[in-house]
Amino acid sequence: MKSGQLIYLAFAVLTGTALALHIQWGAFFLAVFLSILAFRRLSATILLIVTLMIPVSFFLSYYHIHNAETILSPYQTNFSIKFKERPEIDGDRLMGEAETPMGETIILRYIISDEFEKEKLLNRKYTGWSCSVSGELTEPGQARNINGFDYGDFLRGEKIYWVLQVNSLEEKHCFYKQKSVAEKLGAWREEGIQSIQEHFPEQTAGISAALVFGHRKLIGDDTLESYQRLGVIHLLAISGLHVGMLFAVLYYFLLRAGIAREHARVIMLVILPVYVLLTGAAPPVIRAAGIMGAVILSGSFRMKLSAVDAVSLVFLLYLLLDPFALRNVGFQLSFLVSFSLVLSSRHILGADNQKWKLIFMVTAVCQICSIPVLLWHFYEFSLIGFVVNAIYVPYFTMVLLPLALLSFFSLLIFSPATHFLFPFLKWSVIFVDDVSGWLNSLPYITFTAGKPALPMAFLYCVTIGFCFIKMEHAKWLKAMLPLVLLLILHKISGYFNPYGEVIVADVGQGDCIIIDLPFNEGVYMIDTGGVITFPREDWKQRSTDFSISSDVLMPLLKSKGIEKIDKLILTHSDFDHTGASLELIEEIRIDEILITPGSSENEVIAALYEKARKLKVDIRETGAGEQWKTNSGDFMFLYPFDKEYEGNNDSLVLYGDFGGKRWLFTGDLEEGGENELIKRWMVEADVLKVGHHGSATSTSDLFLSKVNPRTALISAGKNNRYGHPDPEIINRLSQKGIRIYNTAETGAIHYEFLGSRGTFRTAIP
Repeated sequence: MKSGQLIYLAFAVLTGTALALHIQWGAFFLAVFLSILAFRRLSATILLIVTLMIPVSFFLSYYHIHNAETILSPYQTNFSIKFKERPEIDGDRLMGEAETPMGETIILRYIISDEFEKEKLLNRKYTGWSCSVSGELTEPGQARNINGFDYGDFLRGEKIYWVLQVNSLEEKHCFYKQKSVAEKLGAWREEGIQSIQEHFPEQTAGISAALVFGHRKLIGDDTLESYQRLGVIHLLAISGLHVGMLFAVLYYFLLRAGIAREHARVIMLVILPVYVLLTGAAPPVIRAAGIMGAVILSGSFRMKLSAVDAVSLVFLLYLLLDPFALRNVGFQLSFLVSFSLVLSSRHILGADNQKWKLIFMVTAVCQICSIPVLLWHFYEFSLIGFVVNAIYVPYFTMVLLPLALLSFFSLLIFSPATHFLFPFLKWSVIFVDDVSGWLNSLPYITFTAGKPALPMAFLYCVTIGFCFIKMEHAKWLKAMLPLVLLLILHKISGYFNPYGEVIVADVGQGDCIIIDLPFNEGVYMIDTGGVITFPREDWKQRSTDFSISSDVLMPLLKSKGIEKIDKLILTHSDFDHTGASLELIEEIRIDEILITPGSSENEVIAALYEKARKLKVDIRETGAGEQWKTNSGDFMFLYPFDKEYEGNNDSLVLYGDFGGKRWLFTGDLEEGGENELIKRWMVEADVLKVGHHGSATSTSDLFLSKVNPRTALISAGKNNRYGHPDPEIINRLSQKGIRIYNTAETGAIHYEFLGSRGTFRTAIP
């Protein structure tokens, strides 16, 4: 093959693999690939080879997919396991990857019994540590909200099929096995990370471990979220820039030491795989090391391997060996940026010799090409990433990375030197953290428009391809205009969207319902859910608690392109209905909060009042009789009637007529309140949100007879301790021929409608 033609082979492998993993994206890549071949003059031999690689990669991927299965039995209770790396110990939980004697990887979880045991486990060396344990295998959890993170799917992509909940990790049942070379390198990595955690200043340990070993678990969630919002999260991983700089320095010193070029290349080829293992073997590291290895080998054998060919070769070999890698976000972004840079290096990046312009253009190429991936997976991207990356990349590369490496090697070789280096490292990290915090406080720094539909995602890819073509000819305005117009179209698409949706979000044991009306007429949220936490001893405290607002509601709202809630309706003050509101009010714009009369004396609602006052959000009491209309529907509160708050039986009850159905949302209303409601109102509904999570104290036979629903929606937590919904209620609904949707079984419930027609679907079919 001629120089530069390996990219066609790589695209063929991408197409075949995508067809096997995701038929829609595979069809798109096939159409693009055939279009490219139609405009390129390739020899018949090359054309035949490239074309044949599509079915070859397809069937190879298909083979991998259908042979990816567990060899463990779900009924097995006794196991021999070996730790692959140091697990994460957070509070009273130990969690990490372990390997069975047959080579299958599992996720191991263990609840630590006491503080003494935790201290022993923290001081343990894990890589190569083997134990005989008993426990229970469970399947990794599915995404319980549409567009939510699917942990089970992610682990299957890593060929992990089980989570093992271990009963005990007694030292008498554990021992160290003879370590392989890979395990010894893993042990060195573990010891290095532990040394950083123990000896580096607290503010610097997380970033230093990330830059030196590619280990980000020491970095707090707030910092990670801050860097992600700024579009610089990639700097907290081992990147191609890191690998290139380190090995360029190594090559320079080898030559200065008098070592011949040929021998220096051999030394680098030996060190490359060692470095990959020491830094965690993440896709970006493998990609960078693979490209460098390919370039070194081609030079040794006097072959002409261009940068495009090097990236293409590593890409196609990676996918042929592990087709599941195509679903990895790190893999997608890493290779997408690499291909964009090497393809644009001559025409775009080489067009100007001024360094500051070159830095900006490199940043622009990286940011533009990553837009579809970021919107598809994270539903947003940084609008200031162009500027921030142009500043942060040199700062991390020239300041933080050298300081972290020097500090680490000084710790190993001559520890007194760290007394001089640590203050500089600490000030450098604090400075960038402060700048990041300030930047994140600025408004409108991210673009959010929801997860693009497949046609929109395809259009993004085509538009960005057109953008690069025009950029090659230095036509920047013509290049950027279609992309800017597409982003604007995506942003305002909600105003032209005739579809509406009702979402009963899965927030565990609680309630949260989102009504998203057509044409952006209004977004109403009924309750927010909330996780009740109980006091724990200090040693049991987790670094980050699960948050309904940050971990469930905000990703869901962003994926739907919702940036404002017009009415937040809190039916009553119970924490499982209102708890997440305290965080949510700070994370998304809310025009108005409506509460039931008298509930403001509750601790949560009182705290919400204070936050609403500071944020200038209107919060007020309401009750039976308040109503409003939109072009899409009518809404009215039917309950309560008085101003005295007595708990569940004073829940706000909302009636709505929209989407071709009549809806009744009852909060935690119990039988007494139901009887009052049907005495005052002659109300019938097609869809009933069953009161109090399906408790036996609600949904009386008389109430069902009067309301006469066809569909019942139950919001309850999976395996909740209250036994909701009550079997008696399920039986009562079933006997009346009412179709039941229960979040405990199916995850989130969605009703999407167009005009007067709609369809129910669930997150778990």
